[in-house]
Amino acid sequence: LVKTVEEKVAEIPSEEMDDYTTKVGLQKVNVTDAAANRGTHYAQVLVYLTPEANRSRDSKAIIDELRAKVGDPEGLKIEFDRPNPGPPTGRAISIGVQGAYYEEILPAVQEMQKRVSAVKGTSDVTNSYEIGKEEVQVHVNGAEAAAAGLSVSSIGTTVRAAFEGIVATKVRLLDEEIDVRVSLPLVDRSDPESIQEIQVANARGNLVPLRRVAEIQRTQSLSYYSHEDNRREVKVLGNVDAEVISSQEINAQMAAQVPELQKMFPKVKFVFGGENEDTQESLASLRRAFLMAVFGILMILILTFKNILQPILVIMTIPLGVISVIWAFAIHGMPFSFLGMIGIVALSGVIVNNSIVMVDFINKRREEGLDRFESIYEAGRMRVRPIFLTTITTVFGILPTAYGWGGLDPFVVPVAMALGWGMFFGSAQAIFVLPSMVAILDDMQSLLRKVFRRKPQEASV
Repeated sequence: LVKTVEEKVAEIPSEEMDDYTTKVGLQKVNVTDAAANRGTHYAQVLVYLTPEANRSRDSKAIIDELRAKVGDPEGLKIEFDRPNPGPPTGRAISIGVQGAYYEEILPAVQEMQKRVSAVKGTSDVTNSYEIGKEEVQVHVNGAEAAAAGLSVSSIGTTVRAAFEGIVATKVRLLDEEIDVRVSLPLVDRSDPESIQEIQVANARGNLVPLRRVAEIQRTQSLSYYSHEDNRREVKVLGNVDAEVISSQEINAQMAAQVPELQKMFPKVKFVFGGENEDTQESLASLRRAFLMAVFGILMILILTFKNILQPILVIMTIPLGVISVIWAFAIHGMPFSFLGMIGIVALSGVIVNNSIVMVDFINKRREEGLDRFESIYEAGRMRVRPIFLTTITTVFGILPTAYGWGGLDPFVVPVAMALGWGMFFGSAQAIFVLPSMVAILDDMQSLLRKVFRRKPQEASV
């Protein structure tokens, strides 16, 4: 069955695909995937593409074309997925439905899956409820077993020994010890009906046929049982087309429908995870890192300038850099991603450098006797060229990484873009805005001194 898919995969141009491999009997995303599917009714085709810089189409376009070519062959259920270079990681849609019994969980899963599939931009919507291979279950009749002098433990040990084997003795050959394992012949182990003919020895040494003390049933069970917070869980999984709808948007839409679904299925609980959960955790971590970085910069500046107002003035140049990053991403048509935010954290420690140099120059000129306006004029005139040179050299060192000149790494592009253009536009704004901010700060300090030094007028007699 999988050869049909292989033939379509082989049609991908060689400049876009390095190689592909097929695994029959296993579906596994990575080595740590606990929910791997095993069995001869599973298969997986892994396609290894060439570096994105060397091809004209991205992986999404290739998947869309492959999906159209493969179609929906009879007898196959096909899902397409691609690894997220991260962060965030996880499936774009991962909604857990938790409950005590699958009879309560599955109707809620089907309703949620139907609603997710109805949203434009979603694809490969499925759930984690997987039926396993056919199995033979032995249900021991306690009364009959007790009457025959047997226990559940002895019956289980005998059945295991018959099919898996049991070590009866060991044979030593020089320095090597070999186990002698006894089990049913292969022809009997391959016949499910032979389990009924197993003879179980009781405490008196008599052999009792298994069929007399147990009921043999052929059935199917789950491939694996997933639990969260001590409750059974089935997840609704899916992918999204980022050009149509984002992971945050689809999860927000589904979260808005949870109260209605909760009324329909009061005995279950809906939990949102996957990329959405990872995004929230990453943003919270990034927020803490950014606040710590700003606080650390502020403390160092207070120790340097020996006052609190000028350090706050220098810190105010960080928002100018953030505005510049937003402009840069908008001009390039790039989404403001998590990696771009990491670039902003890095930018906050760099963009303040020019402001520190400017403010320090103004303070030194005032110590030399210049008044407040002359010191600002002098700083603006004398520091423009050094600020411009240091900024432009930094930007030209970063932008080749952002645009892939000499080699493209999509993972670091947003970081380099935020750092490069944020530094360039942010420093340009600081050159024009910071002198005005210093003058405004001087006016505010002068006004406050006048207010607090003014003496109350004496009452006239």
